[in-house]
Amino acid sequence: MTSRRQVLQFGLAGAALLPVATYARAWPDASEDVAFYKLIVDERFPESLALARRRYGPSAPLTIIRGDVTSLWYEDLYFVWQRGPAPIAGITTSQSLFCLEMLARDAGMEVVRRQDITTDLVSWSIGVRRRAR
Repeated sequence: MTSRRQVLQFGLAGAALLPVATYARAWPDASEDVAFYKLIVDERFPESLALARRRYGPSAPLTIIRGDVTSLWYEDLYFVWQRGPAPIAGITTSQSLFCLEMLARDAGMEVVRRQDITTDLVSWSIGVRRRAR
C-alpha cells in the first residue's frame, strides 16, 4: 500500500519537473530553426542564459543585457536593421521585448513568436513581418 509520505514524494518530484517541461517548450522545434543575428538574454535571470545555452549551444551569438536595450540599439541593431531585416531572438522581460518590438517595426519586422516562461521572462523571436492574406 502506498503511504502518504510516498504520495508526497511523488508529488514533489513531479512539481520539480514542471519548470523543465516549460523550458523545453520555450523554443521552436529544430525544424523551425532560423539563423538569428543575435540571441538576447537578460543576465539578471540565470534561467535566461541557461536556456539559451542549452538550445543554441556555447557558440551562439549571445548578447547579454541587464533589462535595458538602449546600448544594444544604439551600438548595434540600429545599424544592422538599416541594411535590412536581421532576425533576433531572446529570453528577456516583456518590457525589453516591448522596446525591441517597437524598434523592429521600422525595419519591417515583428514578433513572430512569444511564449511566457515564468512570470518574469518571455521567450521570443522577431523576424520579417508576415504579409496579410
